[in-house]
Amino acid sequence: MYSIPGIKRRGSSILFLAGLLGLLMSSPAAAQQPDSAAQSLRAFYCVLGSDSVALYYTPDYELTLPGCATIRRHTRINSAGQFFGFVRDYWLSNNQPALKGAYNAQGRKEGPFEIYHPDGTVAASGTYHNGRQIGNWGYWYPSGAKRQVLSFGDGTLTLIQQFWSETGEQLVKDGTGTWYRTEEQVRLGGPVLNGRPDGRWQVKELTGKNALVAQENYRKGRFVSGFARSSGVYYTDEPTIYITDWDNYSEAEQFKTRPVCPPSAK
Repeated sequence: MYSIPGIKRRGSSILFLAGLLGLLMSSPAAAQQPDSAAQSLRAFYCVLGSDSVALYYTPDYELTLPGCATIRRHTRINSAGQFFGFVRDYWLSNNQPALKGAYNAQGRKEGPFEIYHPDGTVAASGTYHNGRQIGNWGYWYPSGAKRQVLSFGDGTLTLIQQFWSETGEQLVKDGTGTWYRTEEQVRLGGPVLNGRPDGRWQVKELTGKNALVAQENYRKGRFVSGFARSSGVYYTDEPTIYITDWDNYSEAEQFKTRPVCPPSAK
């Protein structure tokens, strides 16, 4: 077992730190250089109390150095290396909240969750039960305008109930209409029937001639097939288009590390 210099607390704090360090030591980067990994991995977190810690993340929720980070998480971690209790994330650029939520004793998301845009306005709000989104979730644009309402039921389905464009036009009403999202210079979306994707969904470039990037076909919510234009590959195993927004915070549970600053780091 690796020790952490400078930490003299006993009991639960030692178990907590052992769990955290053990989890980080399982990362590929640490496995390649085990002799120096314990010391270097200290740079990814800061101990706040007997069982609480601050972790530093990229926008994709990879652990990174504080000087490279976009998000800081205040949380508690148990001896198994799992989040538990209340979790609070903050945008480092302005110290505005990025996320508020909680984890149960099994390390799964539980209860109300709120996710925020970098300016502090609400991006998404809803409820988790035992790690699954349940009930209705609301989503908003950075302007504060409504974006969509998704229904997760008991956690076993995802239905598009309502959807609005950036200008406020309602494009999906009571589960029927057209849905889209723009991200990373592409626009993806398609028709919705009874809350589910239906027919032809496409991913197109936003620049130039709006070239087709990929296409997926659905029948009453069931994925049928897809085609990736760049590789020329047809696939029928699972879809690649998803309809939830602002959910990359779940990646934090994987404790992946990024030792090198991402290009977008401040």
